Amino acid sequence: MKWIFVAGLPVFALLSGCVMNSAPPEAIAPGVPWAVTHPPESVDPAVYLDLDDPTDPYASVYADFRARRLRDRADPEMPPALPRYPALHRTGERPWDDLERVLPFDWQEAGAERPREAEALRNAFAARLAFDHPDVKIVQMMLAPGGVLPAHAGGSPGVWIVVGGRGEITVEGETRTATPGTTVKLDPYDVRRLVAGEDEPLRVIWIRWAPGGDQAYVSAGYYMTGANMHLQPRQADMPEDYLFWGAVHRSTPVSEPTSNFARPGPGTSAGRARVRLQGWREDLGGMRDLYPDVPRWGHESEISWLSQSALKSAGFFFSKDMSRMSGIVDRMVEIARHKAIFRATRPDGNWDYNISETSWGPRSTYVEHSHLLPEFYYILSGPVIYGVDGDLHEVGPGDILFNNSYAPHLAQGIVDGLVFDNFGSTWAPNGDRSVFDRPFFLLESLPAQSSTARFGAAPSFH
Repeated sequence: MKWIFVAGLPVFALLSGCVMNSAPPEAIAPGVPWAVTHPPESVDPAVYLDLDDPTDPYASVYADFRARRLRDRADPEMPPALPRYPALHRTGERPWDDLERVLPFDWQEAGAERPREAEALRNAFAARLAFDHPDVKIVQMMLAPGGVLPAHAGGSPGVWIVVGGRGEITVEGETRTATPGTTVKLDPYDVRRLVAGEDEPLRVIWIRWAPGGDQAYVSAGYYMTGANMHLQPRQADMPEDYLFWGAVHRSTPVSEPTSNFARPGPGTSAGRARVRLQGWREDLGGMRDLYPDVPRWGHESEISWLSQSALKSAGFFFSKDMSRMSGIVDRMVEIARHKAIFRATRPDGNWDYNISETSWGPRSTYVEHSHLLPEFYYILSGPVIYGVDGDLHEVGPGDILFNNSYAPHLAQGIVDGLVFDNFGSTWAPNGDRSVFDRPFFLLESLPAQSSTARFGAAPSFH
């Protein structure tokens, strides 16, 4: 595997500019995590690409993973590799979409009824389809201060994750405060609404997926194929109480919402949409409640970082392989923090979609690894180096990296003192993609917008 830095510098420049004294003691007994108790001040990044390093006490572990990866790729009993999808998605370089693309209501009819309010909403709300995989869609949504995204409903399961600002979220008549780290489960055709606080835009990532995916991919395995994962610099150590959003936020019930629902009359487009929505809800019946044991409301502050033992038993696709990595995992737990913030668990105990918060310590490296299961990283800090399929990219907040089946990938901090924060997401592929074709409904007469609810020409999501 030849890693080529494609974001401005060749890989030899990246490495030669960072040569440091990182050699461990001459004698390291196999299985003894020397770096856990004696981390070096700094590490030459080249050691993570040296697959034949004779000083690596875990070389046999990586070799076993590489051999198993080759066997699995050739095994006809294994699920087939999924069709390839582009790896790098720089969302900040994309223009905002027309609202008709991300929220395909009958905008023409609603706008004809209330043209002034329709124009105000276009000025108050920005959205773009940032990731358009056949199984998973990611939309970045931003609501200007004081803005209202009126009540609406769509036919696929999903989750809202608040990543900036404050406000209120209403789902199925229940309202809660929205703060960074709030998660909201959206069942098919749940009625939902957003209101931004007056001080800053409310930023939300909206993720949808095709339910009922193939569980064979979830249990297919994980392969750590790099080198020297145990050898991490001292500054990479993460505090036990690290806060992903920099502060402890909460999501609390709201008895009297800031903005009142603008109820539509029976002869309006929204009134007619409510009738059609009711028909869809009745037709779907129990299929609307796909994940009955998953709470609608959640907040990352209520979830603890996972311990080493929890990582081995929490049902992640890599959990069953963690016990094979002994001292490697010891060091990983010291330099990284990981928690699942939302999982769409089905009644049969399997899951369709999982998203986690992960933070890696400054100058740390998550060495080359791969898996059959599809995965994306949504980057929330940077710059950091992200490697996929042999190419190294310098990435930052808002960039999305997709890992195809068996595609080797790695991540590396390149700035002193900078923690690498990201969302990592996996899903059971090849689910029911027809959910994305179901109609959307605008269920509220377009409301008036606050005078503060207006974006300029090119608002920035991150």
